[in-house]
Amino acid sequence: MYAEVMIVTNTFFNYTVLAFANKIGWIENQKRYLFLSALTAGVITVVFSHSMSTIFLSFFVMIAIAFWKKRSQIVKAIILTLLASVFAGGLLTAIAPLYDNSSNLFMIINFALIATGGLYLLTKHVLHLNIAHAERELLYSSNVMLFGASKELTIFIDSGNVCTEPLSNDPVHFVAAEMLKEILPPALFEAISDWEFDRKTGLDKIPKEYASKLRLIPIATIQKHKTWVVGIKYDQWIIGDQTLPKGYIVMTKAKEKFPHEADGILHSSSYFHLKKRSVG
Repeated sequence: MYAEVMIVTNTFFNYTVLAFANKIGWIENQKRYLFLSALTAGVITVVFSHSMSTIFLSFFVMIAIAFWKKRSQIVKAIILTLLASVFAGGLLTAIAPLYDNSSNLFMIINFALIATGGLYLLTKHVLHLNIAHAERELLYSSNVMLFGASKELTIFIDSGNVCTEPLSNDPVHFVAAEMLKEILPPALFEAISDWEFDRKTGLDKIPKEYASKLRLIPIATIQKHKTWVVGIKYDQWIIGDQTLPKGYIVMTKAKEKFPHEADGILHSSSYFHLKKRSVG
């Protein structure tokens, strides 16, 4: 039982370190490779824990599995993973005296949770600083496709838009209704425009043939009032020669509320996606 707990704990810690490097470095590798890498390194560390060389072996195996599809960014991945490990190690060293009288198992589990929490908060802080210090006054020309029809839109990346679709965690973007009227099926446009949140009903009044492309999405208004809106899954959204990740569009009634007279605002994560592609 002790070995199983050690493997789970090591895997949990390794995945957090890799996720930090993946996020901060805009490497954007698939999570399944990160998990497989973390698990493999965790097993190696526990099975061969008697050998000092195990530390180096597990680290390089972990990097190789996690980022083998991103070989052009392997150096950056190694540096960021090391930085995350050093941060976590320093954090654990600082709190270690508090666990002098605790059992080894209790201490190990707590160390894993504290290191993971610390790295998570560090990731959020670094991302927030990058957005806050980035040049936000950038407008982009884009082309969005909905139900087979396309429309040119001028959009603005809003660092304050962190809305996501709760089931998929896909980003949610906001576009003025008037800009989508000509490309949405008339019946659907009218139904969404007239739709009002009602706790007793969902999308009952929306034409059923479009239901698979729609989701109810929770949002909080400026007045902190929570409500639900209808999100439309777009077919494709291209900015320059780059394609945005899959996501949803929510129609808004007032275009003049968008910065710089833009037609809509993108989710804050779009900044990292576009910047990473532009330099990658």
